[in-house]
Amino acid sequence: MNPVVQSTNIPKGIVMRSRRQFMKDAAAVAGAAVLAPAGLAQASMQAGGRKSRVVSVAADNVLKGETYDPLVVHKMFDRGLKELTGEKTLRNAWSSMFGPDDVVGVKINCIAWPKVSSSQASIDEVVAGLKSGGVRENNVIIWDHADGAFRRTALKVNRSSQEVRVHGNSPAAATLVPWVEGYDRKVYLDLEFGTLRKYRELIGRNFTKDGTQREIFNSLTWLWMLIAQGNEKARKYETEIRRLYTDYNDREGIKKIAEEVADMFNNVEIEDESRSYFSNIVTQDITKLINIPVLKHNEDSGVTLCTKNIALGVTTNKVRFHLDYCARAIAEIMSFPCIKDKLALNIGEAAKISTVSVVGQKMAFDNRIFFSRDPVAMDLIGLDLLEEKRREQGLEPIRDISTHVAACAKKGVGTGDPRQIDLREIR
Repeated sequence: MNPVVQSTNIPKGIVMRSRRQFMKDAAAVAGAAVLAPAGLAQASMQAGGRKSRVVSVAADNVLKGETYDPLVVHKMFDRGLKELTGEKTLRNAWSSMFGPDDVVGVKINCIAWPKVSSSQASIDEVVAGLKSGGVRENNVIIWDHADGAFRRTALKVNRSSQEVRVHGNSPAAATLVPWVEGYDRKVYLDLEFGTLRKYRELIGRNFTKDGTQREIFNSLTWLWMLIAQGNEKARKYETEIRRLYTDYNDREGIKKIAEEVADMFNNVEIEDESRSYFSNIVTQDITKLINIPVLKHNEDSGVTLCTKNIALGVTTNKVRFHLDYCARAIAEIMSFPCIKDKLALNIGEAAKISTVSVVGQKMAFDNRIFFSRDPVAMDLIGLDLLEEKRREQGLEPIRDISTHVAACAKKGVGTGDPRQIDLREIR
């Protein structure tokens, strides 16, 4: 049976939303009210002023229990990529985007394998597709933030010159430190957020008096860094800091630490504390990038899908990015040429959705996979779907804190205006 394809100049929205509701939201976005800052309606589109195409492929049987069915996923890729590229065969769809001269990085998300992570079915489909398009097997690099991320997966780390390469940016985790092996010393984002220097300024303004638990916690990223670097005075706080990482209600607990350490490190200077270095994979190794994110909620950034999966998966010293709901950091990272110019395809998995910040603790289920070249357009549609699923579970809206989506649009990473999104639904 031929697939049913829906395409309109003004998107109809995702399946469970009414046309009226999508139009209402579109008008709000155009007025810069839904996703905040002014000028969102002027966010950049794809080259030549064309609408950003997002293809949604839905299949009721995509999951067997909580596992993606490889045969169904193959059919979804076939229909989705042909619709995205306009090609008549799946092989031609792949070869229109990638070729024999490419080294392709495939950014996945292993954070809660297999419950909420990039599926093995999609990973296998991407590898097969790239090979069909002429990409050499060893020129495919499947990666996440560190080698340790693969421990719970079915993937084995492989840095050799044979077969598909699978590895992290580095053998070591770099979440809390400025630099480790595997990152490019010449390419970095310089940001004062979360530094000891910035913290001294905040303490001078007595910010702990009115700051929220998350604001205070995220301002102490430098303390996490000192703990990771083995500073003895800092290490005494390690157990409590780890507890407070997920205890969003204990404002007094984090406030106590913040005030206690205010004058404890006056003689300490942290080298490169304001820098977040980029992975060698994106700056040196690859020519093109494929992104396979999963749709989930995050307490400090609202929605996690395309842009966050890349930005926080390719840089060091990143816990601090959450200080302003990731708005500045993600937009800046995604606009670096080593990301923006190489990102060729986003494959957004949304059959299994984590609706609360503790990944996998509360789940919702859908039946679709998204395909697009535009990460911001997909983020906007993903945010809409996540809001719907959270509303069904009686959870509060998260649109107001998902500010990185609008920030990326304003920076020219993609389009954040629903009127400029060509959403095509295949059932």
